[in-house]
Amino acid sequence: MSFFQVILVSIIIPAYNSAHTIVATLASALKQESSLFTTEIVIINDGSTDKTATILNSYQHNCTVITQPNMGASTARQNGFNACKGNYIQYLDADDLLAEGKIDLQLKALLTNNADIAYGDVEKFSEINNQIKTESLIEGTILGDPETTIFKSFWRPPAAILYKRSLIEKITWSKNLPVIQDARYLLDAVFIGGKLVYTPGIVAKYRINQSQSLSQRSNLEFVKDCFLNTSEVYKIWQNDLEKNPLKKAALIESLRYCITEFSITDRTLFNLAIDLLLKIAPNYIPQKSIMVKKLSQIFGYRNAEKLASLKRKLI
Repeated sequence: MSFFQVILVSIIIPAYNSAHTIVATLASALKQESSLFTTEIVIINDGSTDKTATILNSYQHNCTVITQPNMGASTARQNGFNACKGNYIQYLDADDLLAEGKIDLQLKALLTNNADIAYGDVEKFSEINNQIKTESLIEGTILGDPETTIFKSFWRPPAAILYKRSLIEKITWSKNLPVIQDARYLLDAVFIGGKLVYTPGIVAKYRINQSQSLSQRSNLEFVKDCFLNTSEVYKIWQNDLEKNPLKKAALIESLRYCITEFSITDRTLFNLAIDLLLKIAPNYIPQKSIMVKKLSQIFGYRNAEKLASLKRKLI
C-alpha cells in the first residue's frame, strides 16, 4: 500500500460509566489526524448509568455512537469492530489516552515493515484532584518466541497497539476471559501468524486506580481467567510441547501460580489445575519450592500440593 493513499483508521472506544474520563480520551483520539490517514471514531456506550450518554451526545457530529445494554468490554469492542470500516484498528479504553502522533508513528511502521501488529511503550498514570502523576513505565520489545513471551509475561493495554484489519477479522474478543481479554486478543493475533513490529517510545497513557474500568475484577477472577486461558492455550500447543520445552515450562509455571492461589480460594479449580499440570508433565517435581519438591519426591506432586495448601491456609 503506497504512503500516498489515504488510509482509514478506526478508533474503537468501549465506554461504561466513563463520564469522568471520556472527554480526555476522545480529545487524544481526535488529535490523531495526519496526511497519511483519516480516522473514524466508534464509541460503544455499554449500558452506562452515569452521564456518559449525555456527554457522548455532543460528539455525534464527528463520532459514531452505538448504545447497547451492558454486555461487557469484549462484546463492546467486538460490536465496535463489526460496525467500523477502517483498514487499521485502534482499540482505546475510555479511561486511557493516545500519545500525540501515536497512530501516525505505528501506521508508518506497519507499512514500512509489511507488518500486522505495531506495539509501543506505555506510561501508567494516576489522577487525583486533577493532579496527574506518572506512576511507572511499561517498556521493551518482545524477546524470543512471540507466542511464549506474550503468554508468559508480555502485556500492553489496547491503546498501545495498532492492528491491521485483514489480520484481526479472523479472530474475536473472548467473552470468557473478562479480565485478561486484551492479552489473549494479542496472543490470538500472533497465533494466526500476525507479524509484530515494535515502535520505541511512549505511545499511550494507561490510567490506574479507576473503579469504572470495564476490565477490573477481583484477584480470584484474574486467576480464574489465567487458568482458563492456560487450558485453552494448552490445546493449541499440545502437539508442540515435547519439541518446545519453553512452551511446556510456560504452561507449567502458569498452572503452578493458579494452583497456589486456588489452594486457598477454590478447591475444585485447585484439583482441576493439578490434573492439567500432571497431564502435561505426569512425573512433575517442582524445583523452585524446596518444601513442595521434597514432599513431591515422597508423596507425589498432587499430595504434596494438598499438604502445602494446609500450610498456606494457616499463614
